[in-house]
Amino acid sequence: MVIDEKDRLTDTLITQKYIASGYNSAASESANTQLMENFMGILRDEQQIQHEIFNEMKNRGWYQPSAAKTNDITQNLSQWSQELQRVQNNAFRRQGMQQPQQPGYQSGIPQYSYQPGFGQQQMGEAQPQAMYRPPQNPLA
Repeated sequence: MVIDEKDRLTDTLITQKYIASGYNSAASESANTQLMENFMGILRDEQQIQHEIFNEMKNRGWYQPSAAKTNDITQNLSQWSQELQRVQNNAFRRQGMQQPQQPGYQSGIPQYSYQPGFGQQQMGEAQPQAMYRPPQNPLA
C-alpha cells in the first residue's frame, strides 16, 4: 500500500500535535526551573514544526480550518466563565472563606472577557506593548 503525500502530512501533523502535548505536560509538571525551560524550548521547536506542516497543508488546500463565528466565541467564553465562577465558589465554600470583592479579580486571578474587535489595532492607534516575553534559552 502506497501512502500519498496528503496522508503522510496528515499523519505527521497528528504526530507533531501528540509530541507537543507531551512536552507541554512535561514542562508544566517540571519541579526544576531549568528543566522546565528546556522543555519549553523543545516545545517551541515542536510547535514551529507543527505550524510549518499546518501551513503547507493549508497552502495545498488539504487543511482548511473554518473561521470561528463571533457568536460561538462569545457563547464558549460565557460557558467557561460560568464554570470558572462555579469552581471558585466551591473552593471558597470548602475553605470557609468569603470571595474577594475587588472588581475584575477573583482570588487574585484576573477575569477576561471577549469583545468583538477588541485588541485589533485601529488606524492611528499606538502599537500596544508586548505582554509576553518568551523564556530565555538556559543553555546560552
